[in-house]
Amino acid sequence: MATAGDSRVAVSKYPKCWLMPIVAALLIACGCSDQGENLSDVENQQVLSVERSVGFDGDVIRLGVIANLTGRDASLDRARLTGVSAYWSDVNASGGIGKRYAVELEILDHAGNPDLAEELAPELLDGVVAFAFINETALGAVHPFLVEGQVLGVAPTSTLDWESDARFLTHSPPIEAVALAIFENASSSKWCVITDGSPLGVGLRKSAPEAARIAGAQKVTLIEIEEDLTAAVTAADCDHVLAEAAGNFQEKLVTSLPPDRIIYRQAGLTDPTMERSDVEFAYIDSGPSWDVDSAPGMRPFLASLLRHAPDAKADTRMRDGYVSQIRLRALLEEAVKDGDLRRPSLFEAGQTHGRIEMFGLAEDVDMSLEGPPMPRDMNIHLKVNNDDNSDDRGWKLERTLRPQNYASLRDGILN
Repeated sequence: MATAGDSRVAVSKYPKCWLMPIVAALLIACGCSDQGENLSDVENQQVLSVERSVGFDGDVIRLGVIANLTGRDASLDRARLTGVSAYWSDVNASGGIGKRYAVELEILDHAGNPDLAEELAPELLDGVVAFAFINETALGAVHPFLVEGQVLGVAPTSTLDWESDARFLTHSPPIEAVALAIFENASSSKWCVITDGSPLGVGLRKSAPEAARIAGAQKVTLIEIEEDLTAAVTAADCDHVLAEAAGNFQEKLVTSLPPDRIIYRQAGLTDPTMERSDVEFAYIDSGPSWDVDSAPGMRPFLASLLRHAPDAKADTRMRDGYVSQIRLRALLEEAVKDGDLRRPSLFEAGQTHGRIEMFGLAEDVDMSLEGPPMPRDMNIHLKVNNDDNSDDRGWKLERTLRPQNYASLRDGILN
């Protein structure tokens, strides 16, 4: 459907060379009268100036989602997609992009199989403006299609490789920066780094030795999740453990570690039902505490979940999905204002867009700078139930970290 003034007209799916003259004729016809143009007519013509493009039919802006919704460890993406869906439901309820165009999500479930993502991605790409969500498993498979079409995609988490690629919109600190900041914060400690074969796990394993060297860490031992964790951590005699392992490994991680250790995990992978009284848990999070007034965006985020997912228990994974869309929406709003939703134009705007207000839910991003503004802050929360200063999850903010020698780490790894 295409909108002309207050009327709605059906437009057949003609080839593009047929379509544009028809649309132009409709706009001219609806903008004329015996009394000539008035201010309302001019405003209507301006609103209608956004031409159709891939993923935009004149009424609806379609965004792609590539996620693991039914495969092993699918609970992570399902939770994050709850936040993504809630965000765009609120945008549509407020009138849509530019107060005019609704957003629809076209979802591809690759069930944790990157080969399936690679096979199905081209068809999905034929019908979307950008990707609102590409999960970590699929990023490598989808990347060539993004390059060919100059398409933007939201990466929910970050590595140095993804940060340096202009096609990925990220908001979380790269896993390599997280490791450096934590090592710098406790350089006198002995560290064990436990990883799996996920992209984030591989990124952490590759960067940890260099990060430890730059931070002057006393000792860092690399351990793979498939090993006997009790024996490996005991043999390494480390009192601090940094873990990056997918959700299906979390039970083994929590139950197998020897006592009297501090365990650092990404907040998005935490399972509140898995607790131990003989170890201390520290959670790495780029967002604020869970008190409603802890950030300007927390109240609308929690209200959005109540409206659109009332049965879901709000957690960090849902907030990560919600926050990940803020920057993409800012780019879409600017594109509609400029009357150009073509994918290459949107991609170019992503490199020069100014300050993105993240409402305290993540650190603001200013893309008008020379390169991404790095490093970014991260928060370390400790599990402290029954403490007056803890948030609704029983977490207490211990400190905010920013890696001091990030440039050296980045240059050493990327080069």
